[in-house]
Amino acid sequence: MAAPSSAVGGYLRTQATIAGLVNLVLNPAVDWLTSRHKPAQPVWGVEGLVVNFVITSLILSTLVGAFAAWGVRREARAGRLSARRTSQRGWLTGLGLGAAAAVVSVAAAWLLQAVGVATASLTALMLVKAVYSGVLGYLVAAWVIRKCVQ
Repeated sequence: MAAPSSAVGGYLRTQATIAGLVNLVLNPAVDWLTSRHKPAQPVWGVEGLVVNFVITSLILSTLVGAFAAWGVRREARAGRLSARRTSQRGWLTGLGLGAAAAVVSVAAAWLLQAVGVATASLTALMLVKAVYSGVLGYLVAAWVIRKCVQ
């Protein structure tokens, strides 16, 4: 029996919102724990913001994709959702979306450089990372769930 459209929409919104909120809190916290004693970070370089955002994009998206697909499979097995397919490859979709987000991060860094921004304080990093991670977590979860649920 197929789950009603409102149930699917509710599930998608709830799970994507949870993914967004978890990442909105978790990623800036990681930056605070690992960088709280460092001076302002450069945009480019091994310790730069570009590397930070590229790694975040790839890991966050891969994990969110895997957990979102796993949640759909769990709900489908329990009969609460009708799933078009219950692929084990949500992580792969997440990785692809993360790669696209990484490209956007690099482009944003080029724009920052073009307007003269060379470093960012920890506070600025945490604020930008919270928004970026929250939005990316939401979008990846919603994309993977939408791909799996009918």
